[in-house]
Amino acid sequence: MAAGTTAPTTMGASVLTAERVVEHRRVPVPALGADGVLVRVLATGICGSDLSTYRGLHPYKRPPVVLGHEFCGRVEALGQDGGAAAGVSVGDLVCSSAYRPCGDCAPCRAGTTNLCQARDNLSHRGWDGSFAEYVLLRPGMVFRLPDDLDHELGALVEPLSIGLHAVRRAVGGRAAVAGPPVPPGSPAAPGAAVAAGASLTVLGGGSIGLACALAARRLGFDPIACVDLGPRKGELARAVGVDHYADARRGDAAKAVLAALPGGGDVTVVASGHPTALADAAGITRPGGQVVVVTYFDGPQELDWNALVGAELTVRTSALSTAADFTEVIGWLTRGEVDPSPLVTHRFPLRAAADALAALDSGAGEVGKVILRARTEDG
Repeated sequence: MAAGTTAPTTMGASVLTAERVVEHRRVPVPALGADGVLVRVLATGICGSDLSTYRGLHPYKRPPVVLGHEFCGRVEALGQDGGAAAGVSVGDLVCSSAYRPCGDCAPCRAGTTNLCQARDNLSHRGWDGSFAEYVLLRPGMVFRLPDDLDHELGALVEPLSIGLHAVRRAVGGRAAVAGPPVPPGSPAAPGAAVAAGASLTVLGGGSIGLACALAARRLGFDPIACVDLGPRKGELARAVGVDHYADARRGDAAKAVLAALPGGGDVTVVASGHPTALADAAGITRPGGQVVVVTYFDGPQELDWNALVGAELTVRTSALSTAADFTEVIGWLTRGEVDPSPLVTHRFPLRAAADALAALDSGAGEVGKVILRARTEDG
């Protein structure tokens, strides 16, 4: 532990003990270890993957576990090697990726740490997440924030980085871009630029879908459309700059999108796990366009591959994000170039995480990003 720093031995944590059962408990503060970075959590968001785990649907996360990986906090203590390895000091305001890469494999050496097959994930295999007063991090996953950045904005860096990475997957291809040729699938799309008038549609107006919309606007896509359920999601979409919203509860959403984007959009981002999401995407993307999938699915997808082949659509997937994505998003927020604050619709204290998850579970179409306030700066 760094000289002059002490941390309590126990902390409050909201533990998922069974499907849809969350208990607020006193638990031991994680042990630092040589390279540990102990962070006092200030604000943490509830991700769609947290909700999936709460519902018992996540592909690998299981109770008992402390969920949470979208957060902002201050470095409370460091292992003897933690500060140098992570590039942070006690007192720094930080956020984190959802995983620690191994740092040694070919993807890690290439900067595509999201493809590391030896990565360790928060809220998996005994590594508890940020629905707690403290969370233990490791080098390779910690990102320093400006000291005066709003804590809720800090907690939104991780989902924004996911959105940016997904849109970069499209910009790294050849549809909807201008500039020098870019190798298909290039994660950073060096040298590429979005062509004037390139359009993008997001299927799913949750926080990741709308993070994609925010990133798309910042990178130059215009117009942008979104499909989801209910008028409240339309309000949220328009608040972050979406031009056209199609409410699937009110009829043929595909028809509405095609009316707004004649011939189909250049890029469609699938941020919904609905069984027909891929088929829907194929139906609203222009011939020769791209479909980017940034969601996990709870079950099989209904898809006629002939429709994709006939329209020569390119289908890409997008997983997590990289340090380059975090760095760019932090820069956007520091310079005030994007404003994700309208995404947040509900706030709860950490000890009310059970109520927060229940509200999100039952509030389809009404609830946006939910933030848990773990601590104040005054303690």
